[in-house]
Amino acid sequence: MSAPVIEVEDLWVRLRGQTVLEGVNLAVHPDDFYAIIGPNGGGKTTLLRAILGLLTPCRGEIRILGSKDAAMRRHLGYVPQFRTFDFQYPITVREMVLSGRLGHITRRPRRYGTEDHARVDEALETMHITDLAERQIQNLSGGEQQRAIIARALAGDPKVLLLDEPTVYVDVPTEVQFYGILDRLRDRMAVVFVTHDIGVLPGLVTKVACLNRRLYTHDTNEVTPDMLEAAYHCPVDLIAHGVPHRVFPEHSEEG
Repeated sequence: MSAPVIEVEDLWVRLRGQTVLEGVNLAVHPDDFYAIIGPNGGGKTTLLRAILGLLTPCRGEIRILGSKDAAMRRHLGYVPQFRTFDFQYPITVREMVLSGRLGHITRRPRRYGTEDHARVDEALETMHITDLAERQIQNLSGGEQQRAIIARALAGDPKVLLLDEPTVYVDVPTEVQFYGILDRLRDRMAVVFVTHDIGVLPGLVTKVACLNRRLYTHDTNEVTPDMLEAAYHCPVDLIAHGVPHRVFPEHSEEG
């Protein structure tokens, strides 16, 4: 097995005097399509922010590509929760995606070069929004805006793509297309996404973890009642319908 691209060891995070993450251990490998599920307030976004270096843990280690050097985080692409973006800002799709290259510009004054524009073109094509490049971001549909956000992350040429609740504001057909695109990205990068909705897990996922302050079972692609009861602290019935959602263990359903 290839060396992990992300390693989290015994991670503890406290915010405003409260323990949010407790003894979290996680390993993400280059070909992983990793889903981290759990209830709202369970620490999923906090875990991503810690990996990204946006907050400092009180204990534990995080290594990116085997290194604790903060500079290695330039290899991470991040798609935050949809609601954190101001889509009324007057900017085109191309300009928004180009901003994903800022972390790769070391020269002064900071100017985009040929490689930056080439990466943007590639990201737009990957997300099938080349024809939207000159459109104002505020004039796009929710699904198109989501693709633009992901293209922005891809422009940085990441080794790992981290997504926080990526399908909250998209409809089911768009969700199916979205996960198909993510699956095609797996030959270039690992994909990690977090969600509170266990119903959105696609069959493409290779590993699933449940997080509610502590992390439960992160080395298989199976979701079991024991995992969910440990994370949600109550019995959970597993019901799944249709494609592309994961098919859970056999269940019965009443009227």
